[in-house]
Amino acid sequence: MRTVEARAWRARFTQLRTPVLSGFPRLDRQDVEAVGDDFDALVHLIQRRTGRSATDVIEQLQHIFTQQDDDGTDAPPADGRNGRSASIAQLRIEFGFAESEHPRIMDTLRKLDRQLRRFPASAVDMELAVKDRDTTAQKVTLEARLPNLPRIVATSNEPGLRDALMDVREDVWRQIKEQLDRSRG
Repeated sequence: MRTVEARAWRARFTQLRTPVLSGFPRLDRQDVEAVGDDFDALVHLIQRRTGRSATDVIEQLQHIFTQQDDDGTDAPPADGRNGRSASIAQLRIEFGFAESEHPRIMDTLRKLDRQLRRFPASAVDMELAVKDRDTTAQKVTLEARLPNLPRIVATSNEPGLRDALMDVREDVWRQIKEQLDRSRG
Protein backbone atom coordinates (compact mmCIF):
# COMPACT_ATOMS: atom_id res chain seq x y z
CA MET A 1 0.00 0.00 0.00
CA ARG A 2 2.86 2.39 0.76
CA THR A 3 4.18 2.19 -2.81
CA VAL A 4 0.82 3.35 -4.18
CA GLU A 5 1.03 6.59 -2.19
CA ALA A 6 4.70 7.07 -3.09
CA ARG A 7 3.96 6.50 -6.77
CA ALA A 8 0.94 8.84 -6.60
CA TRP A 9 3.00 11.54 -4.91
CA ARG A 10 5.81 11.30 -7.48
CA ALA A 11 3.38 11.44 -10.39
CA ARG A 12 1.22 14.26 -9.06
CA PHE A 13 3.13 16.12 -6.35
CA THR A 14 2.60 19.50 -8.03
CA GLN A 15 -1.19 19.10 -8.11
CA LEU A 16 -1.34 17.55 -4.63
CA ARG A 17 0.81 20.18 -2.90
CA THR A 18 -2.11 22.52 -2.10
CA PRO A 19 -4.43 19.77 -0.72
CA VAL A 20 -1.53 18.41 1.38
CA LEU A 21 -0.83 21.88 2.77
CA SER A 22 -4.53 22.26 3.59
CA GLY A 23 -4.64 18.84 5.21
CA PHE A 24 -1.56 19.54 7.34
CA PRO A 25 -1.74 23.25 8.30
CA ARG A 26 1.50 23.11 10.31
CA LEU A 27 3.55 22.57 7.15
CA ASP A 28 5.39 25.38 5.40
CA ARG A 29 4.98 25.57 1.64
CA GLN A 30 8.74 26.03 1.19
CA ASP A 31 9.46 22.80 3.10
CA VAL A 32 6.96 20.85 1.00
CA GLU A 33 8.42 22.32 -2.19
CA ALA A 34 11.92 21.34 -1.02
CA VAL A 35 10.72 17.74 -0.58
CA GLY A 36 9.69 17.68 -4.24
CA ASP A 37 8.61 14.21 -5.35
CA ASP A 38 10.25 12.31 -2.44
CA PHE A 39 7.28 10.69 -0.66
CA ASP A 40 9.31 9.31 2.24
CA ALA A 41 10.77 12.76 2.91
CA LEU A 42 7.24 14.19 2.88
CA VAL A 43 6.05 11.64 5.44
CA HIS A 44 9.09 12.35 7.62
CA LEU A 45 8.52 16.13 7.35
CA ILE A 46 4.87 15.77 8.37
CA GLN A 47 5.85 13.52 11.28
CA ARG A 48 8.32 16.12 12.55
CA ARG A 49 5.82 18.98 12.25
CA THR A 50 2.79 17.18 13.69
CA GLY A 51 4.23 14.55 16.04
CA ARG A 52 2.01 11.91 14.40
CA SER A 53 3.10 8.39 13.53
CA ALA A 54 4.12 7.45 10.00
CA THR A 55 1.06 5.19 9.76
CA ASP A 56 -1.30 8.06 10.65
CA VAL A 57 0.42 10.39 8.19
CA ILE A 58 0.26 7.83 5.37
CA GLU A 59 -3.43 7.17 6.08
CA GLN A 60 -4.25 10.87 5.89
CA LEU A 61 -2.20 11.25 2.71
CA GLN A 62 -4.08 8.30 1.23
CA HIS A 63 -7.34 10.04 2.12
CA ILE A 64 -6.12 13.24 0.40
CA PHE A 65 -5.08 11.31 -2.72
CA THR A 66 -8.40 9.44 -2.81
CA GLN A 67 -10.36 12.65 -2.29
CA GLN A 68 -8.52 14.28 -5.19
CA ASP A 69 -9.30 11.26 -7.37
CA ASP A 70 -12.98 11.43 -6.39
CA ASP A 71 -13.07 15.16 -7.18
CA GLY A 72 -11.61 14.51 -10.61
CA THR A 73 -8.68 16.79 -9.89
CA ASP A 74 -5.92 14.21 -10.14
CA ALA A 75 -4.69 15.56 -13.45
CA PRO A 76 -4.36 19.17 -14.53
CA PRO A 77 -6.87 20.33 -17.13
CA ALA A 78 -5.57 20.71 -20.66
CA ASP A 79 -6.49 24.39 -20.61
CA GLY A 80 -8.40 26.88 -18.51
CA ARG A 81 -11.77 25.91 -20.04
CA ASN A 82 -11.64 22.21 -19.14
CA GLY A 83 -11.66 20.69 -15.68
CA ARG A 84 -12.17 22.55 -12.45
CA SER A 85 -11.31 26.25 -12.39
CA ALA A 86 -9.54 27.96 -9.54
CA SER A 87 -11.57 29.90 -7.00
CA ILE A 88 -11.15 31.68 -3.70
CA ALA A 89 -12.46 28.50 -2.05
CA GLN A 90 -8.91 27.13 -2.43
CA LEU A 91 -7.52 29.83 -0.14
CA ARG A 92 -5.56 28.57 2.85
CA ILE A 93 -6.28 30.83 5.80
CA GLU A 94 -3.20 30.78 7.97
CA PHE A 95 -2.46 32.06 11.46
CA GLY A 96 -4.24 35.01 13.01
CA PHE A 97 -7.82 34.25 12.01
CA ALA A 98 -10.52 32.48 13.99
CA GLU A 99 -12.43 29.65 12.31
CA SER A 100 -15.65 31.61 12.78
CA GLU A 101 -14.25 34.42 10.59
CA HIS A 102 -13.60 32.22 7.56
CA PRO A 103 -17.03 32.65 5.89
CA ARG A 104 -16.82 36.43 6.18
CA ILE A 105 -13.26 36.42 4.82
CA MET A 106 -14.32 34.29 1.86
CA ASP A 107 -17.27 36.61 1.12
CA THR A 108 -15.00 39.65 1.17
CA LEU A 109 -12.49 38.04 -1.20
CA ARG A 110 -15.08 36.39 -3.49
CA LYS A 111 -14.58 39.07 -6.19
CA LEU A 112 -11.24 37.44 -7.01
CA ASP A 113 -13.07 34.42 -8.42
CA ARG A 114 -13.58 36.33 -11.68
CA GLN A 115 -9.80 36.56 -12.13
CA LEU A 116 -9.01 33.11 -10.76
CA ARG A 117 -11.46 31.10 -12.88
CA ARG A 118 -9.19 31.45 -15.91
CA PHE A 119 -6.64 29.17 -14.17
CA PRO A 120 -6.89 25.44 -13.46
CA ALA A 121 -7.52 24.76 -9.77
CA SER A 122 -4.71 22.23 -9.59
CA ALA A 123 -2.13 24.88 -10.52
CA VAL A 124 -3.17 27.62 -8.08
CA ASP A 125 -1.96 28.10 -4.51
CA MET A 126 -3.16 30.97 -2.29
CA GLU A 127 -2.75 31.84 1.34
CA LEU A 128 -3.91 34.60 3.68
CA ALA A 129 -2.22 35.55 6.94
CA VAL A 130 -2.29 38.37 9.47
CA LYS A 131 0.44 39.47 11.83
CA ASP A 132 0.05 41.60 14.95
CA ARG A 133 -3.72 41.29 14.79
CA ASP A 134 -5.74 44.11 16.39
CA THR A 135 -2.70 46.33 16.95
CA THR A 136 -1.51 49.44 15.16
CA ALA A 137 1.11 47.26 13.46
CA GLN A 138 -1.48 44.84 11.97
CA LYS A 139 -0.39 43.49 8.59
CA VAL A 140 -2.60 41.35 6.34
CA THR A 141 -0.87 39.44 3.52
CA LEU A 142 -2.52 37.66 0.60
CA GLU A 143 -0.19 35.59 -1.56
CA ALA A 144 -1.07 33.84 -4.81
CA ARG A 145 0.94 31.50 -7.01
CA LEU A 146 -0.62 31.26 -10.44
CA PRO A 147 0.66 29.33 -13.46
CA ASN A 148 2.95 31.23 -15.82
CA LEU A 149 2.86 34.38 -13.66
CA PRO A 150 5.29 35.66 -11.06
CA ARG A 151 4.29 35.21 -7.42
CA ILE A 152 1.73 37.81 -6.40
CA VAL A 153 1.90 39.28 -2.91
CA ALA A 154 -0.38 41.99 -1.53
CA THR A 155 -0.12 43.47 1.95
CA SER A 156 -2.20 45.95 3.87
CA ASN A 157 -1.65 47.84 7.10
CA GLU A 158 -5.26 49.03 7.33
CA PRO A 159 -6.32 48.91 11.01
CA GLY A 160 -9.76 47.40 10.31
CA LEU A 161 -9.75 43.78 9.19
CA ARG A 162 -12.48 44.24 6.57
CA ASP A 163 -10.67 47.25 5.10
CA ALA A 164 -7.39 45.32 5.04
CA LEU A 165 -9.05 42.37 3.28
CA MET A 166 -10.60 44.64 0.65
CA ASP A 167 -7.22 46.36 0.22
CA VAL A 168 -5.33 43.10 -0.47
CA ARG A 169 -8.19 41.84 -2.65
CA GLU A 170 -7.99 44.90 -4.89
CA ASP A 171 -4.19 44.76 -5.02
CA VAL A 172 -4.18 41.08 -6.05
CA TRP A 173 -6.86 41.84 -8.67
CA ARG A 174 -4.71 44.66 -10.06
CA GLN A 175 -1.51 42.59 -10.07
CA ILE A 176 -3.16 39.66 -11.87
CA LYS A 177 -4.61 42.02 -14.48
CA GLU A 178 -1.25 43.75 -15.00
CA GLN A 179 0.62 40.45 -15.31
CA LEU A 180 -1.90 39.06 -17.78
CA ASP A 181 -1.83 42.27 -19.84
CA ARG A 182 1.98 42.18 -19.82
CA SER A 183 2.06 38.52 -20.95
CA ARG A 184 -0.32 39.26 -23.85
CA GLY A 185 2.04 41.74 -25.30
